[in-house]
Amino acid sequence: MNKPKIFSQMAYLIVIGLVIALSGCATRYVVRDVDKVSATDTIGDVVIYQSAEEFKTRPPVCLGVMPLTAAKKEFEPTIDLRKALHAYLAPTGILLLPLQRIDQNIKPIVPEAVNLKNVSAATACDTLMSGEMIDRQTRFWGVYSEVKMAADVRITRVSTGAVIWRAKHTAVIRDGGLPLNPISIIGGSISAGINIRDEQITRTTNDLARRLIIAIPHLKYTDKDSDLIAKPVLAPTESDKSKSVHSYISSIENHQLSELIQELTTALRDERWSDPKDRLVLADYLLKKDSQNTAAMFANATARLEISQPEESLVMINRLILLDNKDPDIQFLKGRVLLQMNQPSQAVEPILKAAGSDKPRALYFTALGLAYNQLGNYEYALASLTRSLYIESDNPYALIQQAIAYVGVGDEAEAAVTLKKSMVLSIIARDHRNASRALSIFKSMNLTEQISPEELNALEIKIASLLTTL
Repeated sequence: MNKPKIFSQMAYLIVIGLVIALSGCATRYVVRDVDKVSATDTIGDVVIYQSAEEFKTRPPVCLGVMPLTAAKKEFEPTIDLRKALHAYLAPTGILLLPLQRIDQNIKPIVPEAVNLKNVSAATACDTLMSGEMIDRQTRFWGVYSEVKMAADVRITRVSTGAVIWRAKHTAVIRDGGLPLNPISIIGGSISAGINIRDEQITRTTNDLARRLIIAIPHLKYTDKDSDLIAKPVLAPTESDKSKSVHSYISSIENHQLSELIQELTTALRDERWSDPKDRLVLADYLLKKDSQNTAAMFANATARLEISQPEESLVMINRLILLDNKDPDIQFLKGRVLLQMNQPSQAVEPILKAAGSDKPRALYFTALGLAYNQLGNYEYALASLTRSLYIESDNPYALIQQAIAYVGVGDEAEAAVTLKKSMVLSIIARDHRNASRALSIFKSMNLTEQISPEELNALEIKIASLLTTL
């Protein structure tokens, strides 16, 4: 991979990314019998899934993705969806069987149950994923296009033959629309034409795979938002936190309005109120006194995201953007929220706006790389993460995301080097969380052959030792 070339593409990516039409609704995950049909299944992006009781008591410790079938000949090929499912399982950390090893133990023209047993016996993995493509359509009507893919997948415990998890989903990407004037006819035709190209088919495939994998209990792909938090600059104070935030507000509520607003604005940056629940109280009170206060809106949105209220955070951010759509930190915050809401397609645009600012932070490009990884756009992810590491070198989390992108483009050797570097840096920083995560991904992506057993054992021992010193 030519890293200088990747780096030089960033300006192009920022420009082109901003003009890509990113649409879609929040994905709904519905637990019920997959074979039943509901009238609401066509509203938005709906993933129907069901887990057997034994999935909770005996969850899979390994997984392998078998070749997928097609319900009709025109729904082929299925290999890209299989590879996408495998790619999205890798970052979850579960022990993942290499596709090549699975294929070596499959016999053609035999029942699926036979091949499941063959693969399970050869790999000592008792839980395997299989399924079929049940729809695949690419339609073009001049100024409107639609790419649709649907799959029904399941995890089988081979020793018993029981299906312990199953899911069904239809991913749809539409573009173009009703033309309003001759110019829009031309623009709509170009947009709709682009939509049916390979890159849009790839995006639909990855959307389908990602949403299916997220529906597997305890295997959610999206990383914790704490890795994308820009550390706030808090003002030191000589006062200790001897009273609650409510008592503090009571002590200043009789101040003149202008003085009160200044006091509360300063308090939002005070280390005494670093707890997001405290900052939310301060921000809400300040908004009662000054409904257009941008500092209060930003603090409110940030605090709500940190206490796992992304929907409420997004409402506040959209209000804030109406007042200030130029601040890169506001755009970045919106991107973080959309990532937490499992909407990476929608997250790309605001993060790109942040990354295109005069002095972008490394975190902007890290988040962009994460979003592109989730979308399966690994070349873009590599470009974004290379830029992030140029601004802030040796960031263990950015290196993890970069390794995932390297695997996505087929460069396993570079992925192994990158993950090893992330582990070493995390060990030096005594960061067990990132070190163990890098090790888990290293194993799940079957990269252990890239280093010696002795070196791998040494890394495992050092990472395990971090727990004893926490």
